Amino acid sequence: MKKIKSEIGSITLFVIVAFLFCMIMLITLYWASTNNQISVLQSKQRIQEIYGKDVNNAESIYQEIKSIESEKNNAL
Repeated sequence: MKKIKSEIGSITLFVIVAFLFCMIMLITLYWASTNNQISVLQSKQRIQEIYGKDVNNAESIYQEIKSIESEKNNAL
């Protein structure tokens, strides 16, 4: 009977460690998915910023993007 009573603490410790491990994994997954959502929203916003311009002045938009690209290539 004494042997069972002495094992109760070790079972409790095992349950606590397992619970903490699961919580850490869930928090990590939540953090990773939140970061992914933030990057997707930033990409969408950037795409809307680039392609949401007025289509009637497509030539000036093309020249603007072309000059930005050439500046990037010259910087490298």
